[in-house]
Amino acid sequence: MKRFILITIVALLAITAGAATRKSTIHLKSGEVVTGFITTRNEQSVEILVDDVKYVYTTDEIAYITHEARKKNYDTSKFRGFIDLGYAFGFGSPRNDYWLIETSFGYQFNTHFYLGAGLGMHPFNAKVDSYPLRTDLAQPAPNDPDWDFPFIPIYLEGRYNWRSETHGTPFASLKLGCGTFNHSGLFVAPSLGYHFGTSQYFSFNIGVGYELHTASYKLWVTGDTPDSKPDLSGHSYLKRTPLLHNAVVKLGVEF
Repeated sequence: MKRFILITIVALLAITAGAATRKSTIHLKSGEVVTGFITTRNEQSVEILVDDVKYVYTTDEIAYITHEARKKNYDTSKFRGFIDLGYAFGFGSPRNDYWLIETSFGYQFNTHFYLGAGLGMHPFNAKVDSYPLRTDLAQPAPNDPDWDFPFIPIYLEGRYNWRSETHGTPFASLKLGCGTFNHSGLFVAPSLGYHFGTSQYFSFNIGVGYELHTASYKLWVTGDTPDSKPDLSGHSYLKRTPLLHNAVVKLGVEF
């Protein structure tokens, strides 16, 4: 949870930085225009920074001031990318809690529909009390999943926005795919969230969801158990491939 709070703080600082560094254009009554970053503004004058040089203009010299668009026009930006960070809370038995990274890159067909593809990184951190114990050791140990690789799902993602992302919008997303490496199997991840179009350089989303995927682990048994297999250490096991269920909270950046 501390890491999630830290990620949130970093994102908010980035939003603030993006808003503070937008360019402005001063339109003078003489017809001249000056574009840069306004550093000071009051009723008498405006100070603007242009290529590391500061210029000061009185309000009498200024016709009007325009500002760089703060929000990206997502209705005309068709190619999209998403990177989400989050935490998954396991429930049921067996269960697994983990930090996650998920990506998606694709095409925004119109205001409402997005379709893309991506992959995720889900390290395993099994909850000991949710797995059967291996009792043939001096100290009983849990029958954990195979830790050789994290769970790395690949998937297609469909996303529906209720309205234009340029103004901020609730959205629904569905990721559907499969796992790779040791933990092959089904991967399904529906979620709901909200998109914040904070600036033309940076936007983010928050969301909650559910993730289901298949993992595998060794259930240690005696050698005469039907269908058991010996591992490299000579101990016998049954391979189990349960469905792991997780509730997920996410914070993502978009571009």
